[in-house]
Amino acid sequence: MAGLSRDSGVERWLEAVLSVGFLLVLSMAVPVAYAQQQIFPAINLDCVEADIEFDFTTITDDVLVHCTVENPTAYSEDVSFEYDVGPMAVSGPSSMTVEADSEESFEVELRVDKTVEVGAYEVTISAQVTGAGGIPVSFITNNETYTLDAVVPEFIACNVNYGQESVTVEAGEEVLVSASYSCESNKNQSLKVEIHLVIDGSSHEDMWPSGFNVVDGACAVIISGGDGMDNCQFRISTPSNLDEDWSGCLIILDERFLNAQSCEEEDSISLTVNAKESVAASIGFGQNGTLFEDLGISEDEEPYVIGGSAALLILIVVVVVVIRRRA
Repeated sequence: MAGLSRDSGVERWLEAVLSVGFLLVLSMAVPVAYAQQQIFPAINLDCVEADIEFDFTTITDDVLVHCTVENPTAYSEDVSFEYDVGPMAVSGPSSMTVEADSEESFEVELRVDKTVEVGAYEVTISAQVTGAGGIPVSFITNNETYTLDAVVPEFIACNVNYGQESVTVEAGEEVLVSASYSCESNKNQSLKVEIHLVIDGSSHEDMWPSGFNVVDGACAVIISGGDGMDNCQFRISTPSNLDEDWSGCLIILDERFLNAQSCEEEDSISLTVNAKESVAASIGFGQNGTLFEDLGISEDEEPYVIGGSAALLILIVVVVVVIRRRA
């Protein structure tokens, strides 16, 4: 092992001697036209963007940073790149060759997804000359860096899965609704989940009609580590004095939405509340003796009652006729 260390040290020493000798040769060989140029290996790194901000339209987003490296010397340089981007994903060149007195452009792609927490992150792009005119020089050159800020905004997407497609109840009955509400987000938070009522044909939720009320239904989604889910149950009262059937829908949303849109625009459960049928009072006469039963008269007594009633009616008619004649 000692032999290996000694050999490595000798190699590095020889490399240094060759590099220094190379630079001395270059300094003497540079034409007069390049006398004012940089002799020592160097690179200039610059980028267009001073800061960037992601804009989530899906669960991932990417942004390009546009950069250039300039070689101010009279010989070609080999340049290597490194990237410090924290939790973000990065894609960019690892190395390139820049000819004497020229510059090269390159792009660095930064990508985030819902696992990257909301916040501002420092991004550092580094460039170093590793070779000059084909000779390794990384041990005598420093990193050139460019730093910018990358802002990751809040991302959140939620979904509801209803336990039923439709509900039909009679006026005055309660409506029971169950659903699972799940969210993905890059911010740990708690969201209150609420139920909304929209009448058929309406473009948005209005004030609830009298008699419709949430009797029970506390629900909240706790998002931690990228996602969260809760099983929600709601109990709703319906008006008992409906003159006609009521139809609409129930929509479950989190607290970010103050009002629901139409039943067609939202994921919803259709709701129908049937009005109670009005029943006309029955007088009973001629309907299986209902009136007699109400009066406590049995079927055996019915003929006598009917006959007596007929006789009484005839007597009343006779009396009226006699009184009119005498008058």
